[in-house]
Amino acid sequence: MDTQFAKFLQIGIIVENVEETIKHYEEYGVGPWRVSPLDSNEFPDFSMNGTKDRLQTIMAFCDCWGFEIELIQPISESPYKTWLDEHGPGMHHIALITRDSFGEVIEQHKKLTGRDPWLLCKDPQIGMEFAYLDLHKELGLYLEVYNEDKKGGLDANFKLPEE
Repeated sequence: MDTQFAKFLQIGIIVENVEETIKHYEEYGVGPWRVSPLDSNEFPDFSMNGTKDRLQTIMAFCDCWGFEIELIQPISESPYKTWLDEHGPGMHHIALITRDSFGEVIEQHKKLTGRDPWLLCKDPQIGMEFAYLDLHKELGLYLEVYNEDKKGGLDANFKLPEE
């Protein structure tokens, strides 16, 4: 099988308090950070695992060393909150661009593991769709994949937009 993974983008870390975690990172010289609250109520067609449950988080992003660090502080009850309650703060996922289309990657994951995505989020109105594939047993983490190009997977040379 050819690799589905084309480019490493991000390490995702679930934290108890974004602001406190940022302070600690900055003590080690890691920054600057962009803080962004997310409330799914702002996206009327947003769904999580096929339901309209509300998702509230505070997220922070830092571009460093050629990739992004994402901090996620769960606010509402959600799979992120459950994960934090069960495991405590720590690395949760890596995000990759895939060569194959989003649907093919999800299908291949199900075929290889017998599991649906841990979390599948979607808002057709704004064109956002992403999934976390549960690969704890196989790789020791969740893998986040995106459906940014509706015709297939993202180009392997994709770059995050500069701010």
